[in-house]
Amino acid sequence: MTDPVILIADPNRARRKMLMAICAEMGIDAVIDAGTLGEIYQCAEQHMPKRVAVSVEFVKTHEFDAVLDMLNIISAELLIYGDGPAAMSDQVFRLGGRESAQRLVTLLSAGLTGMRRVPVASRDMNAIASPNAAPVNRLIMIGASTGGITALETILSAFPQDCPPTLVVQHLRPGFAEGLIRRLDETVRPKVVIAENGVPLRMGTVYVAAGSDRHLGLIQRGGLMTRLIDSAPVSGHCPSVDVLFEQGAQIAGRVSINAAILTGMGADGAAGMRSLRAAGAYTVAQDRGSSVVWGMPRVAVEMGGVVDVLPLAFIAKALLRDQSRAAYRQGRAM
Repeated sequence: MTDPVILIADPNRARRKMLMAICAEMGIDAVIDAGTLGEIYQCAEQHMPKRVAVSVEFVKTHEFDAVLDMLNIISAELLIYGDGPAAMSDQVFRLGGRESAQRLVTLLSAGLTGMRRVPVASRDMNAIASPNAAPVNRLIMIGASTGGITALETILSAFPQDCPPTLVVQHLRPGFAEGLIRRLDETVRPKVVIAENGVPLRMGTVYVAAGSDRHLGLIQRGGLMTRLIDSAPVSGHCPSVDVLFEQGAQIAGRVSINAAILTGMGADGAAGMRSLRAAGAYTVAQDRGSSVVWGMPRVAVEMGGVVDVLPLAFIAKALLRDQSRAAYRQGRAM
């Protein structure tokens, strides 16, 4: 198949498949679909579709800003559709059944001629989307392994709903990440999500590396965004704490970063924490007494990458405090 002309993006699998089937019936074969924000971004970046039909459920999320940026870059035309109460705005094409779905496909294949649509370049999506968040100037990073699930719960339970964007790498066996994220999201005040590729960082959100085949990092595209990196294991792990921390060290001069290395076996994260501290970040390690395994924190301390060594109960407060380089430079120089 040649690069697609149309991308259909919808979290509702049945609705998405219906639109795809109608496209096939109408002889439109250059079509792809996406069921998550990450898939939309990746499809747009890889295939550069000319027209994109997006369900209003996606548009109402903060993370949709990243998709808008990408669609603007590739000069794609955007049509937003929805059904039921979600589709109240007159900027949204009503999709009430198969007949209206066929009309939507006709509009897409005709290039949206005569259709009122939302310009991709526009940032004013207030009629149907959440307002843009303020630029990110503070980040929290956390790395953990053995015993880290309980430690993460303790720390995140002390975070307020509007905490700084927080990126987490927790070593887990395959298949355990989604359950952990679901459990954390149900029990803590910030929103806890799987870290997808190309999602803008937002206040009050914790991004957890979930896959076992890509590292979690960062990229600057207007604002800071998550980045999933295809690479071999680092320090014996994928995702690796070292990769996350090294990515943080590259932007520590522009963004205030507080990072913690928690209980865990081995040395993953120790070298990255040293880079973070050298770049001006505040770094803290869990102490021996509260760690299940004092391996990763111990190596980080020995390598000179740690500003403070604290019991687990005090780490959340340290991470939430504004810890600029000036705050700890005196008496703590490397």
